[in-house]
Amino acid sequence: MKIVSPPSVAAVLFIVMPRLCVGQTPAAPPVTGSDPPASYASVTVEGRKLFDVLAANGLSASDRADRIDRRLSSLIARNEPLRPFGRQDIVHQGNQTLLTLGGEPIVSVTEGDAQDALMTRDELALLWGGKMALAVSDARAARQNPLRGAGILIRNSVTDLIHALLSWLPRLAGALLLMVIVWLAANGLRGLVHVVVSRTHFDTNTRQLMKALAFYGTWMVGLVAILSTLGLEGTSIATTLGISGFVLGFAFKDILSHFFAGIMLLLGRQFHIGDQIIVKEQEGTVERIELRALYLRTYDNRLVIIPNGDVFTSIVTSNTASPHRRREFLVGIGYDDDIDKAQRVALETMLHTPGVLQDPQPDVLVDELSASTVNLKLRFYMNSTRADYLKVGSECMRRVKLAFDREGISMPTDIQTVYIKNFEEIPGKPAVPGTDARSGDGKQNAA
Repeated sequence: MKIVSPPSVAAVLFIVMPRLCVGQTPAAPPVTGSDPPASYASVTVEGRKLFDVLAANGLSASDRADRIDRRLSSLIARNEPLRPFGRQDIVHQGNQTLLTLGGEPIVSVTEGDAQDALMTRDELALLWGGKMALAVSDARAARQNPLRGAGILIRNSVTDLIHALLSWLPRLAGALLLMVIVWLAANGLRGLVHVVVSRTHFDTNTRQLMKALAFYGTWMVGLVAILSTLGLEGTSIATTLGISGFVLGFAFKDILSHFFAGIMLLLGRQFHIGDQIIVKEQEGTVERIELRALYLRTYDNRLVIIPNGDVFTSIVTSNTASPHRRREFLVGIGYDDDIDKAQRVALETMLHTPGVLQDPQPDVLVDELSASTVNLKLRFYMNSTRADYLKVGSECMRRVKLAFDREGISMPTDIQTVYIKNFEEIPGKPAVPGTDARSGDGKQNAA
């Protein structure tokens, strides 16, 4: 059964396709004076939307769409052939154009419909008639052969998708172009802010914060512009951002906490880029402070990235918060050595060690009287950096050891005294000098 002539349908689509490709969908007419806004209703065939109609001829938009749907359903249910659709099915009646299919009246195209679609009545009638004829033909074929109907359904879905993509191409291209412009603007503004703040007295944290705000602020404004280019209105964007922000706030609460913690770290100025700090088990030099994470370079040249939320809630030790740092170590001398001389030699040695600060002045204190030695605590100040802390400390200990050797100040090891009771009762005991046979006790000193 040949229902619709393919050349006629192709001719109709050739006429109306340029308007579909540029996204000429019916738009609401401008509201002037006290005219109420127009309402729309969709005409569908087998669940597929064909076009929208306005209220006309005393009928509401929904009543008008229902009448058209019923007429099309009745036409699909008939078994007689449907003659090909063409201009002969368009009848002019005053300020309306009657559209028929197979000689049966289906819908009247009014002047309001034509103005709303930005077309003439003949153009709109050809568009609507071609869509309805093709939909009726497909619906009849689907009822007669389910497999063919599935193929028609797939074809229509792909066609609708292609038309939607074609209508979105200009907006999509504009959004991509605007995204590139926003990216260039964000990086350019961040570079400009870097140049400006580098000539000011701001600290490194404030400079980093200003650059981050410039970059992400530009992207926030650009995102609104990109969404507007895609067709979202200002109120829709605000609603979308509000709802999505509420949902994403729960989904990405940890990431947001790191973000706000980064702002607090940059504003709080507890430490700066270049400082040497300890965060939990990690120790190193602050390399970067971003809004999401802290970049810490360890002393063995590893990069540790710590989320700002963990930094903000942890105990942070800053080794370079002060320019000077004190170091101390113990030296044990013998009980027979002169304590005053040992203190004097140690103090002079520290004062002449490169890197040891003269102010605050080093000092030597008697720290402990242990079992074998008198322990002296040597304290001195140096630069607070890790390199100076290790090198100056090592050099100072080396020089004190050499100075004590030159001055004859002993640094004995631990001495243990062993007492043996009832020594004479041990069978086959050797003769030990210093043993008191009368007391029966033995004593032996071992160094």
